[in-house]
Amino acid sequence: MEDEYLQKLQPFLDKNNGNLSAAIRDAIELADAALQGHESVEDALEYFTQGSTKYPEIRNSLIESGECILISQLSFRWLIENTDGILVDDELVSELFNPYQIKNISDLVEYLNTRSRNMGWEIEVSSNTLEEDKTEVIVLENGDTSLRAFLGELISIFLGCYLNFDISFVHRKSNSIRIFLKEHRSDMEVPPGIRKNFGILDYTFKEIRSKPEFWTSLVERYRLQRYQRINLNKDVFETFLAGEIPDVTSFFEASAGKPILEIPLYELFAISKKLLFITQLANDIERTVEKGKIHIKIRHQFSEEIAIAKLIALFSKLFLAAGHAFEVRTVSNLIILEFKEPCSSYPSSNCKY
Repeated sequence: MEDEYLQKLQPFLDKNNGNLSAAIRDAIELADAALQGHESVEDALEYFTQGSTKYPEIRNSLIESGECILISQLSFRWLIENTDGILVDDELVSELFNPYQIKNISDLVEYLNTRSRNMGWEIEVSSNTLEEDKTEVIVLENGDTSLRAFLGELISIFLGCYLNFDISFVHRKSNSIRIFLKEHRSDMEVPPGIRKNFGILDYTFKEIRSKPEFWTSLVERYRLQRYQRINLNKDVFETFLAGEIPDVTSFFEASAGKPILEIPLYELFAISKKLLFITQLANDIERTVEKGKIHIKIRHQFSEEIAIAKLIALFSKLFLAAGHAFEVRTVSNLIILEFKEPCSSYPSSNCKY
């Protein structure tokens, strides 16, 4: 046996008072234990060699220091999936990414790949630029699906708060996430694209936490009554109580960002659908084209003629304020508004239903 290997056996020889056979037996027992969970000797050597990316010393030290804990994949997935739509706090983002060391996307990609190797995440991060419009894309591949989604959110918030990017689109596949970026000046605020793609429930949960008794009670009432409740602004409700028809044009102008006379019919319809969904004043609203004329049909569950008349008056007042001429008729639980302008007077894309 070469001297190099005899030196490696020295700890076993010392333990067994120089007995070579006993030392070799101990070495074989250790090798057998080390090979458990590894496909080959080479794989085990790579795992246990100092400096290897698979070497567990970094992870062990983080656990021993209390900075990290072990958690099962099942528990981690439950945690991530049940907090989907709630943005991660800035403190957690800055804990993972140091803005003083990561100055650009290349730094970010290099850092994440190193961290992934050291922590055993098995996630590969890359970036590329789409030539047609020079769009930057961050790509996360492989690894656990929930962890990949979690890192995608952290990366996006860091890019938005520190590197002046927003998210235009997120493409999720079974084994990858592609994050499409666009330039945006955020002044440390989370850009709107990130809220849309990762934090759609963020404001909602903050409100629930701020007034838990109110919101839990309200949700329970909606649930028990199967959403057969009307939700109205106090001013609108007061106007109804006074026997008058409220003016809802301010809601439409705020939603469209322009005066009521500048809002086209197709956009008025879209905002009306949103209004009905929020207030539950009607069940549904749809657009159709019949004999070259646009029809808007409002389905409701009111039975009292006075209530139906007020609903007709509410929408009539709105569309008249927007400058549209129409005729109204009712059929059972259906209100039909037939607009006098022919379909050809609107952009062609708005006449296809």
